[in-house]
Amino acid sequence: MKKVASVISKTFIAILLAICFSSCATMVSGIKADIFIDGDVDEPVTINSSAGEYKDVTLPTIVEVKRRHLDGQHIQISSEHHSFDDIVLERSFNGWALATALAYGVPFFIDLMTNAVSLPKYDQFFITPIDSLATTDTLHRKRPAVMISTMDSNTRARLRRKQLPVKYPRHEFNTTLGIGSNQADHSTKRFVDDFIQPMHMETEPECGNIFGDSYIVGKLEYHYRLNRKWDIGALAAWGRSSETYTDVYYYVLEQHKQDHPGTITYGYSECRSFSFAPSVRYTWYETRTYRLFSRVSLGLMRHHLQFDTEEKKFPNGIIIGKESYDETKWRMSYQLSPIGMSVGAGPLRFLIEAGYGCLGVCNIGLSFCF
Repeated sequence: MKKVASVISKTFIAILLAICFSSCATMVSGIKADIFIDGDVDEPVTINSSAGEYKDVTLPTIVEVKRRHLDGQHIQISSEHHSFDDIVLERSFNGWALATALAYGVPFFIDLMTNAVSLPKYDQFFITPIDSLATTDTLHRKRPAVMISTMDSNTRARLRRKQLPVKYPRHEFNTTLGIGSNQADHSTKRFVDDFIQPMHMETEPECGNIFGDSYIVGKLEYHYRLNRKWDIGALAAWGRSSETYTDVYYYVLEQHKQDHPGTITYGYSECRSFSFAPSVRYTWYETRTYRLFSRVSLGLMRHHLQFDTEEKKFPNGIIIGKESYDETKWRMSYQLSPIGMSVGAGPLRFLIEAGYGCLGVCNIGLSFCF
C-alpha cells in the first residue's frame, strides 16, 4: 500500500507541475493585453474593444483587448462631437511562449490554446479626430488619424495605477500544495542515513519516484492587506516525506546469500513536519488581473522523524523481526520566496509561488479574496 500511495502522490505532483509551468506565457501575460491610447481630443470619448466598453474616459487611457484573433482586431472610438478612425491591431510573437516551448516542448500547446503566444505588435497609439484634419478625404490627409506613439514609462505606470480599483480586497485565505526540496530535507536525510548506511540499504526502485524523499507540503494561510504594497498574515503548513529501502547488499549479490540465506530487510521512513509562521508580503507590481509579490516568513517547526525495519524470510515473506525508531525536533521555520503571482480579478484567484523554506520550492494553489 505504501508503494501505491507513493506512486499516486508523486504522479499527481508531476501533473500539477506540468500544468503550472507549461503555461508560463499564459500566467505571465494573461489572456488579455493592454493598449495605451493618447490623443488630441478636447472631450471624453467612448472606446469599444473586444474586452468591453469604456465610457466617458479622458485621454491618455489604457484599455484591454482579448488575445484571441488579435491580428486585425479593431478598437472603435467615438465621442459626442467628433468621429475617429478605428485602431487596427497587428500581432507579434510573445517571448514568454518561446521560453515555455524551449523548456517544456509539448505543453507549449496550452499557450497556443489561450493564444498567449501572441502580443500586440504596437500597444501605444495617438488618435486625432477626423473632422479636425485638413480634409476628410483619406487619400489627401496631411497626417494619419491614428499614429503609433511612444509613451514614457512614467506615464504608463501612472495609467496602470489609475486603472486599479479604488477599493480592493483586504482579506485573503489561500491553500497551496508545496513540492520540491524542503528545509526539513537535510535533517531527514541525516536521520535516515544513520540507519540505512550501517545496514547497507539503498532506496527501493519505484515507478513514479520523481522527487525522492522530498516533502509534500500542504499550506493554509490568511493575509490582511494593509495597503497596495504591504500585507501581513500567518501560515500553517503540514509536510510529509516517506521512502522505502532494501537491504540490497545481501539480497542482490549472489555470493552473500550464504551469509544471510533466505532473509531480506526492508526499511521504511515516514517523516512529518508542522510549521507555523507569521508572514509579510510586498507587492512590487500589480494590474487588474494579476499581482507580483515577494514573501518572508519566520516561525517554528515541529519535526517528527520515524524509521521502521522489517526482516523477512525469502521467498515466502514471513516477518521474523521488527524494530522502530522515532525522534521529535523543534526548530526555526522559514520561507523566502523572491517571486509569487496571484492571477485573477474576481474573489477566486490562482496562486503560484517559488522560493525555499518550510513550504518547498514551488507552491501552487487557490486563494479567496474579499
